[in-house]
Amino acid sequence: MCGIAGELGFHGAADPRAVRAMADALVHRGPDDEGLYCEGPIGLGHRRLSIQDLSPAGRQPMWTEDRSLTIVFNGEVYNFKEIRPELEILGYRFLSGTDTEVVLNAIHCWGIEKALGKFLGMFAFAIWDARTRSLTLARDRVGVKPLYYHKSPKRLLFGSEIKALHAHPEFSRELCTDGLGQFFCFGYAVGEKTVYRDTYKLPAGHFMSFDAKGDSTLTRYWSIDNIERGSFRGTENDAVDRLTELCDSAFSYRLVSDVPVGVFLSGGIDSTFLATFLKKRLNADLEHITIGFDNPAFDESEKAAQVAKDLDLRHTINGIDADKAQSALPNFVDIWDEPFGDTSGIPTSILCKLARDSVKVALSADGGDELFCGYDSYPNYDKLRNWLNRFPFPLRKAAASTINALPYRALISAGLSLQNSPSWNPQWSSRLEKSLRIMSVRDAAELTQVMNEKGWETNSVGTLLNAVDPDVLTGTVFKRTPRANGRNAFFDHMMRTDFQAFLADDIMTKVDRASMAVSLECRDPLLDHRLVEFAFSLPLEYIYKDGEHKRLMKRILAPWISQSVLQAPKRGFSIPLYDWLRGPWKELAYQHLSVQSVRRVGILNEQAVTAELDAFYRYRGGRAEKVMLMLLFQLWAERWL
Repeated sequence: MCGIAGELGFHGAADPRAVRAMADALVHRGPDDEGLYCEGPIGLGHRRLSIQDLSPAGRQPMWTEDRSLTIVFNGEVYNFKEIRPELEILGYRFLSGTDTEVVLNAIHCWGIEKALGKFLGMFAFAIWDARTRSLTLARDRVGVKPLYYHKSPKRLLFGSEIKALHAHPEFSRELCTDGLGQFFCFGYAVGEKTVYRDTYKLPAGHFMSFDAKGDSTLTRYWSIDNIERGSFRGTENDAVDRLTELCDSAFSYRLVSDVPVGVFLSGGIDSTFLATFLKKRLNADLEHITIGFDNPAFDESEKAAQVAKDLDLRHTINGIDADKAQSALPNFVDIWDEPFGDTSGIPTSILCKLARDSVKVALSADGGDELFCGYDSYPNYDKLRNWLNRFPFPLRKAAASTINALPYRALISAGLSLQNSPSWNPQWSSRLEKSLRIMSVRDAAELTQVMNEKGWETNSVGTLLNAVDPDVLTGTVFKRTPRANGRNAFFDHMMRTDFQAFLADDIMTKVDRASMAVSLECRDPLLDHRLVEFAFSLPLEYIYKDGEHKRLMKRILAPWISQSVLQAPKRGFSIPLYDWLRGPWKELAYQHLSVQSVRRVGILNEQAVTAELDAFYRYRGGRAEKVMLMLLFQLWAERWL
């Protein structure tokens, strides 16, 4: 794993000092080595985290033997040892044992698109073709590894993280209202957009080529849109066999390393599945790391300990409380150099730091919920849609407007104040507001959008941003309608949307930044593209039926894992945000969301911020996410603007 950065000048030479500064901004992604190449319009910078072939032979940038192609590469191509003999037969010679040299020569031999079709792994890279004077950026199929670019009339800048772009003196920090609106609605920028104008994410499964004048071509080489739900024609037993076969391959590949490897173990089904497979089928004896919370409603460390006992695993548990989490907040906005609203990034960063003390590579089970139907929201919203269809839209909207006019915040707050049980401390006002919003949706696409809204509604976020109707949805997956009609069409639609938005732009961003901030390579075996294709080809009833989620995974786990783990309700990897904001973090919120602080940053509407803040602390049961999104934005702006 590494950090890459660079510049392509359209009307002049690349600046070597600026390119070096860009690469140096990524030193945490690659503290083991560095490299720089600048000639004419192109500048390429690299920071290396040595995982395979730790010798200097793996230094980048790396050239083909004829010096026609130059590459900077981030990630892993796990099947490079199978591709290398094909190239050697064709006359290619190798000077290292790295996957980067195989990637480079494969592109030289077969061209970019055919070569990408052969690669199995997670990666983002830039390759300069001296023959055509063109630069190509590419990203893996699922989008595990990030790649950002900023294009102006004079130059193209690119990097593994936006902080690399910040390091170039010509990078513009002008904000994009649409990207900001997405952050305040969903907690992250969706799809290609970022919060900066003219700055974008290269989409997963795409490569993009730029010529010397700056003209560009974006090409998609892979997508789950090409996979039809139910196209797998085997029996459920056949599906179990196929899943086992694919996991044998995918998990084995991700154990290949010249440095120690560990596993994140939460106690949920996905990490339990990963740990079980590694121990029982692949005989891997690895260190397993768990984070626990002092609040039992959020703590799964007991389940993780049970899994470790069932499987006889080496296991470490570390706890986190409000004080430890608050001390991590300044580092949070340094790690996530774009506003990021997923507060589970706090325990994730602590988990990664703990893991780095003993390993250099960690395996994580991200993707299991989206692939194998792990979220309760899928059946719940499917039932909601069927219920909504029973009533005409005008009637639903009128009912929602009537209820919305009532003083529900005061009524709910008064009711909650009479309760002493912790179970009566959820965000009931927030839940009611969500229900009223759902009553007013027109179609399946809008319902999916509302399901994903974490903070502001898309039709009201403009007030907070002092903007008139920011366009936060155009060009995103939230504007898509279900691919087909039928009983399971909406169910499948929600899963695909989460895969392409929440997983891609939230979870993978979270894990990449948290791990690379401490120079830890994190691998996601469940996101092997072969597993992804298989999962989306399965009939829905193979993975969800009669209220049971992840049916195939549980069938494989049953011989080894306690029923108390297999049948436990799902808990997300989250913090007690509502309690912490109303308790130990209250002073922090008022400090950074004061009128003076908001005015000093100069982006948010002071009245809107004050109204949300006062309502949250005046009434019980409000939406903590709104306050946290504002707080994180202010902390981010104070650091980066």
